[in-house]
Amino acid sequence: MSRRTMEREARRQYVIDAARGLLAVQGIENTSMEGIAEAVEYTRRTLYEYFKSRDEILLSVLIADMTARWAEQQEALARAGTGLEKILAWGESFYAFAVRNPHSMRLHFYWDFRGLDREKIDEEHFRAFERINDELAEGLRSIFRLGVRDGSVRRGLKIDMCISQFLYTLRAVVHRALSETYSFASFDADTYVRQYLDLFRRAISSKQGEDL
Repeated sequence: MSRRTMEREARRQYVIDAARGLLAVQGIENTSMEGIAEAVEYTRRTLYEYFKSRDEILLSVLIADMTARWAEQQEALARAGTGLEKILAWGESFYAFAVRNPHSMRLHFYWDFRGLDREKIDEEHFRAFERINDELAEGLRSIFRLGVRDGSVRRGLKIDMCISQFLYTLRAVVHRALSETYSFASFDADTYVRQYLDLFRRAISSKQGEDL
């Protein structure tokens, strides 16, 4: 990698880190290109030399967060035994990361419900998002398959459908657990998430009907 390329990547990382800080303090809606430019002491025009749009910066933050989370999840998976135990470890480590990085959870929700506007994101950035997203999905797919092979997860599951449902419901539950907005019921966040994971475990376990 040339010195010029290294310097450009360092500046891009500086912008990503600054944007993450703003997201953590003031949220998505209040984080603008103007605010990011001010935080890094760039003109808005200079900022556009590194990123196509605010969406591209936000997606870059999410990509970096997903990469860091996956590294932590792989360590948690290595400590778990059966496929079912690894699925629970995956969910628990997802929650643990979200507790430390609530902005990342909000970004997931932002993209879940808003969708990616490809016009605002350079193709290279979108491919980077696809790569980490596919790697995470394949990692989860492999431990579901392990669970079926080792007998801890019941046979007959449509694994890809189950994974999609697990990811979207887990994100919704974690978001609710960490949200400070009004709810008709109030629960301890840890208890709320663990109750969900226990229900999911019971749903996919091979030991149907038993006291797990």
